[in-house]
Amino acid sequence: MDIHERLKYLREQLSLTTRAFGAAINMSGGAITNMEKGTRNITERTIRDICREYNVNPDWFINGNEPVFEDITSELDIDDDVRQLAKQYSLLNDTDRELVRKMINSLAEKIEKTDYRNIGK
Repeated sequence: MDIHERLKYLREQLSLTTRAFGAAINMSGGAITNMEKGTRNITERTIRDICREYNVNPDWFINGNEPVFEDITSELDIDDDVRQLAKQYSLLNDTDRELVRKMINSLAEKIEKTDYRNIGK
């Protein structure tokens, strides 16, 4: 897989249109399409912008060496379960992230109500 194919693969893994993918790095959808097809070169600046915006491992993007994404949780003081949840969450689209937030908030409210009822017992 060459860098142009990796660009398309990345965009598809993120479930983004060329327009949405490009908008995050101030490029048009047409420019992204042309880069995916190999009819437009991918500049170093574009590589930096993509890697920064989408937490992509530059070595994967340029050379194809795994992993695809940077471990943005590596410097946090959290256990492995929370780290794994953060990685999975980062792969969700905005709609699914909102659903997860609502579920967590709903569970937190339920726990708070339960805890308040049990105080002093």
